[in-house]
Amino acid sequence: MLLMVTSRRPKGDGYDDEEQPRYGYHYLYDYAGGQPGSDGFGKKGKAAFESVLLEELRRLKAEQGISTPKVGLYLHGYNNDWQESIDEVVDLHNALTTAMGYAPVLVGFSWPSSGKTKKYLADREEVRDSVPAFVRFLRDTHKFLVANERECFATSYCIAHSMGNYLLRKGMEYLSDHLGTPVGRAMFNETVMLAPDLASKDIEQDGKGSYIADFSRRVHVYYSKSDRALKVSSAKRFGGNRLGRHGADDYTNLPANVAIVDAKKYANNEATKGLKDRRGKQVSVHSSHRYHPKILADIVQVLSSIDRTLITTRTAAPKVVDRPDLPPNHFELI
Repeated sequence: MLLMVTSRRPKGDGYDDEEQPRYGYHYLYDYAGGQPGSDGFGKKGKAAFESVLLEELRRLKAEQGISTPKVGLYLHGYNNDWQESIDEVVDLHNALTTAMGYAPVLVGFSWPSSGKTKKYLADREEVRDSVPAFVRFLRDTHKFLVANERECFATSYCIAHSMGNYLLRKGMEYLSDHLGTPVGRAMFNETVMLAPDLASKDIEQDGKGSYIADFSRRVHVYYSKSDRALKVSSAKRFGGNRLGRHGADDYTNLPANVAIVDAKKYANNEATKGLKDRRGKQVSVHSSHRYHPKILADIVQVLSSIDRTLITTRTAAPKVVDRPDLPPNHFELI
């Protein structure tokens, strides 16, 4: 099942690249399918959205024997207009369906990126302005989980790509102001950060992204040295290392629930040849984490909450320091 929440301003039958007034957002459901560029969601409304979500979770358990269905949240990166944000979540849904063996429940959050490559800095401002709406949505999610905790047998995960990780970082920071440090059930059982457009030091214990680890049972970060899009981002961000291209700066200073995965074996120009998105375009290295079957195979095991050292598609990366007291936190895909 595909669902969408968007903070974009309505325009005609779709949405544009400006945020809604007063930090508003719409709950969309009843995905109509169709050809890229003309598909969308037929209905909107929070109460009905939550109703169809619960109904699908019950169906997965009763009809497909999935004892603990998963509800996923996907945050797209920069350079995505409204239709392109639909394209991304549809492609990810299809890829996960193939990898998992059944259609997952996936909720996209579409923030008002412009869909123009040259508007990187403008998108950075848009994603910052979208944080209040995103936090309000997260508070809705928290209330939904609490209200349905007895019946809600599902687990939740979040997958963020590129600049979507900045939205996640700021959202978790602001959410902590409302909810405090999480006690008991985390917001997300698993958080997957793909090619994150964040500073490498952000994910460390004292970094700006430490709130992501606070609200997640476990966090996996996928990076690749071959990601030239983040090389350009590094230049725009005054030359600082980007987490999605360099990995962490200090592996001795990571939260215990964070693991970093070097995906360069498959996230490179040679390995991505022939990978196409739903519009038939060649997939970039920066986007390859969502398309390459070898990377997806690792991600699916993460979403299944397999112990990080028992995931079969990776091996431990050589340690930069001899610290046997530290849990394994740096891996390479094999």
